Amino acid sequence: MGKTIICHCEDVEIEEIHSALAHGFGDLETLRRYTGIGTGKCQGKCCLVQTLRILASLDWETPDRAPGFTGDPRLVHLPTIRPPVLPMRIEDIVETDKEKP
Repeated sequence: MGKTIICHCEDVEIEEIHSALAHGFGDLETLRRYTGIGTGKCQGKCCLVQTLRILASLDWETPDRAPGFTGDPRLVHLPTIRPPVLPMRIEDIVETDKEKP
């Protein structure tokens, strides 16, 4: 049986997500901080939808959840998106062949 990778940038497998849920990390923000999901090159464009599907498919009424479990289907939302600390000009990011005066 092969691995099911949810986040290819950070190499996070579905088993790691289930393990994090069992340890009480029940919302997307804490899952992101615990597993690193959504923090790679794509910044979650490829993996957050799959993670939300996993969270939405859980049985939230199960009483044997970990003590710190915070998961609630009404609270499933995208993680906090933070802007860069310092603004940058596009010219500083893109390499150009032109010489600066």
